[in-house]
Amino acid sequence: MIQKFFSGLYELVLGRPIPANFTNDYREVVFPNTGLMLFIITLGIVILYYYVLNRAMSTGLYKTQHWVMFLILNAIIAFIIPISQVSGNDIETHSYTYMFAFVNVIYSLILFFVFSILLKRGSVQAWTTPMKWPNKR
Repeated sequence: MIQKFFSGLYELVLGRPIPANFTNDYREVVFPNTGLMLFIITLGIVILYYYVLNRAMSTGLYKTQHWVMFLILNAIIAFIIPISQVSGNDIETHSYTYMFAFVNVIYSLILFFVFSILLKRGSVQAWTTPMKWPNKR
């Protein structure tokens, strides 16, 4: 089920994997691993930002520019994950690999924003980052 979800999510934008002889490797290993890692790492970075740095430690990293720094860090990690997954599974690196990495970055930006909206209420200092909506404090 996870394999089909992530394969569908990536192939929706990218089309079938190239080179074609690696299609099963992408669908069974690379897409699910990349998708799960993207989800877990993005959630971890958002939790680190809102609950560790801006709640437990009260670091004062609550400005939008700080949030953008973490967003960019997440995007960089999201670009590296698919390339390392492809290389680690002995699949030929191709232009498809870099498009896959770029699509993963786009998904990371969306996921980071969604997690931020859902989790920012629990932050002591960053509850208005990246914007005040939907909070009603």
